Amino acid sequence: MSTQAIPITGAHPRKISRFFIPSLSDFFFVFVIVWSFLTSPAGWERLLLDGDAGFHIRIGDLIRANAAVPMHDVFAFSVPGQKWYAFEWLSEVAYSAAHDFYGLKGVVLVAGLTLAAAFTILLRYSLWLGANALIAVPMVLVAVNAANIHFYARPHLFTWILLAIALWIVQRDRRSPGWAAWLLVPLTIVWANLHGGFFVFFPLLALLIAGEAAEAWLDGRTFQRAFRYARIAFACAVASLVNPYGFELHLHIAEVLNATWILTMVKEFQSPSFRGEAMLAYLGVLFLSLCLIGGMLRRRRMVEPLWILFLAYASLVSVRHVPVFVLVAAPLAAAELTHHWSAWIATRPRRSPERILDQAQAQFAAGAAHTSIWVVVFALVLMVIPGIAWPTAMPEGIFPHDFAEETASSRTFTSDQWADYLIYRNFPNQQVFLDGRHNYYGEKLLTEYQDLMNGHPRWRQLAARYQFDKILVPADSPLAGAVATSGEWRVARRDENAVLFERRR
Repeated sequence: MSTQAIPITGAHPRKISRFFIPSLSDFFFVFVIVWSFLTSPAGWERLLLDGDAGFHIRIGDLIRANAAVPMHDVFAFSVPGQKWYAFEWLSEVAYSAAHDFYGLKGVVLVAGLTLAAAFTILLRYSLWLGANALIAVPMVLVAVNAANIHFYARPHLFTWILLAIALWIVQRDRRSPGWAAWLLVPLTIVWANLHGGFFVFFPLLALLIAGEAAEAWLDGRTFQRAFRYARIAFACAVASLVNPYGFELHLHIAEVLNATWILTMVKEFQSPSFRGEAMLAYLGVLFLSLCLIGGMLRRRRMVEPLWILFLAYASLVSVRHVPVFVLVAAPLAAAELTHHWSAWIATRPRRSPERILDQAQAQFAAGAAHTSIWVVVFALVLMVIPGIAWPTAMPEGIFPHDFAEETASSRTFTSDQWADYLIYRNFPNQQVFLDGRHNYYGEKLLTEYQDLMNGHPRWRQLAARYQFDKILVPADSPLAGAVATSGEWRVARRDENAVLFERRR
């Protein structure tokens, strides 16, 4: 009787072993965390340098406590009960839960891991596009450097990771159309509830349709692919209505984007100032991407140039769009540079150092297409390893820690950043005049806020109209000097950074 080997069912041993072999993308993920937070002088606190982080936590607390998304504002005494869209509610719930579980350590850990995952996906996407690893890794690191102007524990980090995933899905479908492109529909539902940045995906889809139509016309093909992406875009648009506010959310975002007063009054909406390392990194990606467009057009690739030009314009108009631009442009630039590199390498002798280097990087990059279990292990070890300076409070010297208790239950005027902090410390006992939601308060109230902060002659009139009990401002601010000499207020507390005034009775 003959015997036959019985095949072992289940996963192939090689496939299982891959999960235990670190890859290039794993090392990149760890490097982003180490570079951005463990070796940075600001450490993990850099994610909390914006007061909105604390404010988003409290919004999440409110939603979790009431098991409902708020429809009217409860944070400001200047506009009591005004209609409000908590359009980042899902990410705020996530930050609130992390805060409940692990304090501010949990918040920065969620933000930091999300950020590192976004750029690791961006690297994997770049390599998938065909970028040389020796080009892709530096290019994505430059993108990390440019985007660190917005390294804050805020909901926009979820837009970064979802945008990288969405672009990869789109490009994968352009190479090999299939059912996976329809994953963009549920992704849009999640995105529309995490952050208002989902809105940027629709102009990118519109440019995709236009670019595909242009390519079809130039190549003499039918417009079938353009119609396919039009159907997907329509499905995504319908899916984005699955949010607590429905179509009203879209009208609200459109209203904010069309509000020209925000561009002149809010620094985050203004054009970038090309100073500092981050802005120089952005400038490098910007110039390189624009220079590479010509090669794309010569090969009749229309979609990528349209994306680059649209977001280049958006980022030059508003600095808040810089991270979105580098997320889209960096992989495309890396792939296009690789095209030129490959053409040059083909002219080099087979045994030349350049050829050998190119072959070596190809083998090195081949293992980047998987993620091992060590990424999860690293994240878990990060949570428990001793010696890491995790934040236990909002950063000292940035926020008025010693003044918070004295402002609770009072009508206190303060800066927008400090208002966010007071809400984090004192809500529900604290309401504020104006916080970081500039678009919510409108042009009139923001103008009054700026006049107050600048010590405008009508500051007394405004203080009386809004019945301020206390004024908490930086010690060197124009308003501090005006209030101190008015005779109507007394200094209740002062330190080197802040001064708290109380109205004389």
